[in-house]
Amino acid sequence: MDSTMDNHESLRFFGKVSASVSHEIKNVFAVINEAAGLLGDLTLMAERGMELDPERLKRVASSIQGQVQRGDTIVKNMNRLAHSTDEADLEVELPQMVELAVALCTRMADMRQMHLSIGECVPTRVVVSPFALIQLLHTATAQALDKMSPQATLVYSVTEDAIVLSVPGQGIELTADAAIDALAASMGVTVVPNTQDGTLELGFNRAA
Repeated sequence: MDSTMDNHESLRFFGKVSASVSHEIKNVFAVINEAAGLLGDLTLMAERGMELDPERLKRVASSIQGQVQRGDTIVKNMNRLAHSTDEADLEVELPQMVELAVALCTRMADMRQMHLSIGECVPTRVVVSPFALIQLLHTATAQALDKMSPQATLVYSVTEDAIVLSVPGQGIELTADAAIDALAASMGVTVVPNTQDGTLELGFNRAA
C-alpha cells in the first residue's frame, strides 16, 4: 500500500468513526432535550399548584445523569482515538486496544442488530501504531459483520501474541481481504484465517 493510498484510507477510517460518534452524541443530546422538556412540563404543573411525584423527578434526573455519563464515555473514547496518532509506534496493552475498538464499533454492529463481545484476554503488551491497530480492528470488524446474521455475536479474545476474532455457533469462516492484509503487513502484523474453527487471528511480536 503506497503512502498516498494509506493516508487516504486512514482519513476515510477517521471520518467513518467521527460520523458514528457524532450520531451517538446527537442521540445523547436528544434524550437530554426530551428529559429537559419533561422537567419544563412538571415545573408548569407545580406552578399551577399540582402536586409533583418525587419518584418521577428522580427518574428524569437519573435519565439525564445517565446520558451525561454516556456522552462523557463517548467523548473519552474519541479522545483516545485522536491521541493514538501522537506517536507512530508505542507499547500498548492489547486488551485495552480491543476495548477501545469494540466501543468505537458497537454502533456499527447495533445498526445491523448484531453484537460485539470481549472474551478471554491475556495481559499482552506489544509495540505497534495504536491508530493503525484500531483501524485494522475496525476494518476486520466491518468485514466480519458483512458475513454475520442478525443477533449473531462477534467475539474478540487476546492470547499471548494475538488478537482473535470469532463468531461462535454460526459456522462462519472469517477471512481477510487485500485491504486488511496490506494494512497488517505495514504494521508487521500477521493475518491468519483458521479454516478449521473459522477464526481470524492477528499476530504480533511481543514487546520486550
